[in-house]
Amino acid sequence: MPKAVDHEARRRELAEAAWRVICAGGVHSASVRAIAAEAGWSTGSLRHYFPTQDALLAFAMELLADKARARLRALDDPDTRTLLRKIAEALLPITAEQRVEAEAWLALLAWAQIDAGLRRAECDNREALLARLSGVLRRAAANGELPESRNPDLEAVRLLALIDGITLACVFSPQRVSGDDALAAIDRQLEDLLQPQRLWPLQRPEGKRDSVAP
Repeated sequence: MPKAVDHEARRRELAEAAWRVICAGGVHSASVRAIAAEAGWSTGSLRHYFPTQDALLAFAMELLADKARARLRALDDPDTRTLLRKIAEALLPITAEQRVEAEAWLALLAWAQIDAGLRRAECDNREALLARLSGVLRRAAANGELPESRNPDLEAVRLLALIDGITLACVFSPQRVSGDDALAAIDRQLEDLLQPQRLWPLQRPEGKRDSVAP
């Protein structure tokens, strides 16, 4: 009997080869020939799964987003600060695997400006991340952990922007920003974000004045 082939596993294998080529030489080096060589495939075999370079790069970006979302789905914690920190840890390039993913994602973002498929994958991923963060922060607001002056949806945008910025710093200035530095910055933001509201002094009843020493 002919050997069963896991076509989805082969597509993932090619996408991961594309990530490695992109990390080594940028998106412009990710030709069908180069990716096939990295995966140990023939060009013809690769084209059986992805007829064009654009189709392969779009799948490579979607797979990156899927991996990030899968990590997030596995996370939960009753403590808001702990959960938000875990989410940041799952997104930041603080492990070797996540660093490769972050480098490939950042390179593909530039290509997304001229490719509708990549741009759609980026937008879908960003909306999913914002929805997860907003959900956690709305729960925090309902539990009284988020000050009333803070809008959960806006704070989700701010937190994701911070994660994006730290990711850039980790990738392009690793000698300056380590994984520990990245998490310290997240901790500082969460400390500010979730601190209890300050209570203003109680107002005195109308018409009552402080006693004045003679």
